[in-house]
Amino acid sequence: MVRRFAVFLAFVFRLSAAAVPSPKEHLGYTPGEDYKLADFADVSGYFRKLAAASDRIQLEEFGRSANGKPLLVAYISSAENLRQLGKWKQISRDLALGRASAEDARRMAREGRAIVWIDSGLHASEVAPVQHSFDLAYRMITQEDDETRRIRDRVILLQVPVINPDGLDWIAHWYRQNVGTPYELAPLPHLYQKYAGHDNNRDYFMLNLPETRHVARMLFREWFPQIVYNQHQAPAFPARIFVPPYAEPLNPHIPAMLMEGINVIGSVMKERFAREDKPGVLSYLGYDAWWNGGLRSVPAFHNMHGILTETALHSYATPRTYALSDLPDRFSNGMPAKEPTVFYERPWLGGKWGTRPAIDYMLTADWAILELAAGRSEHFLYKAWEMARAAMETRTGGPHAYIVPAAQWDASAAVDMLQRLAWSGIDVRRAADTFQAGGKTYAAGTYVLSAAQPFRAHLVDLMEAQKYPELRSGTTGPTKRPYDVAGWTLPMNMGVDVQRVDAPFDARLEAVTEFAVPASAAQDPRQNAYYVGLPARQRTSAPRVALYEPFTANMDTGWTQYVLDQFKVPHTLLHNADFASPLAERFDAVILASQSVNSILHGTRAGEGVSRGRAGDAPTLQRPEFTGGIGLHGLARLEEFVRAGGTLIAFDDSTALPVQFFPLPVRPLLGDAGEGGESTGGYYSPGSIIRIKVDPSHPLAAGMPEDAYAFASGGEAWDITLLKEFNTGDRAVRSVARYAEKDLLASGWLSGDRVVRGKHILLQARHGKGRVVLFGFRPQFRAQTAGTFKFLLNAIYSAVAAR
Repeated sequence: MVRRFAVFLAFVFRLSAAAVPSPKEHLGYTPGEDYKLADFADVSGYFRKLAAASDRIQLEEFGRSANGKPLLVAYISSAENLRQLGKWKQISRDLALGRASAEDARRMAREGRAIVWIDSGLHASEVAPVQHSFDLAYRMITQEDDETRRIRDRVILLQVPVINPDGLDWIAHWYRQNVGTPYELAPLPHLYQKYAGHDNNRDYFMLNLPETRHVARMLFREWFPQIVYNQHQAPAFPARIFVPPYAEPLNPHIPAMLMEGINVIGSVMKERFAREDKPGVLSYLGYDAWWNGGLRSVPAFHNMHGILTETALHSYATPRTYALSDLPDRFSNGMPAKEPTVFYERPWLGGKWGTRPAIDYMLTADWAILELAAGRSEHFLYKAWEMARAAMETRTGGPHAYIVPAAQWDASAAVDMLQRLAWSGIDVRRAADTFQAGGKTYAAGTYVLSAAQPFRAHLVDLMEAQKYPELRSGTTGPTKRPYDVAGWTLPMNMGVDVQRVDAPFDARLEAVTEFAVPASAAQDPRQNAYYVGLPARQRTSAPRVALYEPFTANMDTGWTQYVLDQFKVPHTLLHNADFASPLAERFDAVILASQSVNSILHGTRAGEGVSRGRAGDAPTLQRPEFTGGIGLHGLARLEEFVRAGGTLIAFDDSTALPVQFFPLPVRPLLGDAGEGGESTGGYYSPGSIIRIKVDPSHPLAAGMPEDAYAFASGGEAWDITLLKEFNTGDRAVRSVARYAEKDLLASGWLSGDRVVRGKHILLQARHGKGRVVLFGFRPQFRAQTAGTFKFLLNAIYSAVAAR
């Protein structure tokens, strides 16, 4: 009888699987087929069909993209598990937040289901992850082998098939337009996320973008997955996939047991690749464990196993065949690329590569993670509770808490910071009464961030200054460069006073559910909120602002546009053709985001090859309508605009344009960076927070404190070359801010800082009737630097008065 029932069940499962459409039946081709890319309609349509055909998947919209497309998550598991989805979600939440006794936690871990998050398509030009999403869902739903059944029984898979739907459509439609033409591999001429482009994976602690806010809610306030797997496509060539362990250095705030778990997952993945005879698996190169900010790194500060893989990509859906002679002999760290090593056991020695083999590698990684989660679901669930409880313990030596006093230079920035922390799952409290802590008295309304909370690592990492370790090759070799930036301390970047308290204290604290900017902020120029919609509020004429948008997908331009939009500054995007006519009659201020002089003037030259930034890949050709820059005639228009009374605002690299060609009476001290990132003077800032000295009397510094912080990634410094008696009238140059003369580094790492100490970092230079504002840093970097937004906003709003 039992056997007959088992046969009957198998028959039912086969019928059910037959009713589920295969990816090929839906698309008309196999995902990953050469020269074909599915777009968002293809993907979303398929997942809706799956949800209609099977009880092993539930589909939910969890937000909208910057351009209004739905963000979809597929819950995939057994039908029985999905009927109790709320139960598994609550168990994961209670364990992740440490809300259980040890005995209850053990019981819940045995009873619960491991939660695994797998997302695809964050970087839209890395096309294989989205194309692989069809197969992952279909196989999870229909396969009846023992392994897949065990995964469905013990795991709740949260699959996000397209985490950047806007970018997917832009890339897929661009490629479809170009495939079969000389421009088949041409780069998209604009960002593949409305504001951030590639930087959409640099926003996961700041949470500026709507997509990252929705994802953060799912990860850190709703589901609390034990494993977060984020897929990309840019390993060091000629590797076919990068998997953990990550490279040095290690951020000291990441729990040791969490990092060891990441290493275990990486080892399980590598073993499965070896068993499936898939070579080219690389670890421990490039992607470090230092940085906080990405979709795989921020979860690690939330006690979640953040997993990154980088699978090989040629370009879009176009394949390439590699000969052995096309491959380098060594990786960038000097390790051999054609011989086995500990972190590259089986070298890939060439052959054809396209989207389909990349999909197959990703599926191997998927199943390695899912099988491990299924086999050790109790382990992962209980471990989440262990890490939460360890973080919630009071520790000798502190920090005990971080206090955000009610009295702030910029209270609106403080509220903004606290809101973002709350979005990332940090518990924010407010004092109901006056209290004493650390020898100081704090008023009612003071905010308190207890360090004894589940996501302590994230809080402490954002509140404390980073001290990037100087890892060297040997005793005298160069310091290892960070993968991304070296420092990101949130209160410094945002201009917020946060005070660390190491000893316990008593205070009556209340939970904060809403964060409101003080009403007085709209009348106080020290507050960022003062500048939001300023002309409409004061019934004055808004400056006519233009922002140059090149055809080279400049992320700094995108972030500038984001800040302008957030502060409701009307603006026009200027393109190359717009420089054909005079600018002075149309605009009061023109902004050049950070971009090299050559790129501004010439962009991508017609008929010249475009590097795609990957070793082993030949240059490609851009479509002629997206070639060129502003040209010499555009440069003349800019100079004419300033002489006629306009304001030119230039950030970082773009400052070289007016300095060299107007010219301006200043001498740049840093110049172009060398191969190692150092300037010609030996100064190097790989993305660090520095101290600056501000002249508060200057109109561009209105609302700024005398001592402030700025974020420096690269950067510039100047001497004023005019003698004092000649520094007047239409050639006058005035300093607005300088590099600090001592203790320049606040967070991160600097090299050769003696070159810039006390030098000018922000200048206003008159030129004819107008002026040029030279920023030796990016005041709007990734929209994370709220503490220096006022410099930019003052430059914009004073443009009308300056004419």
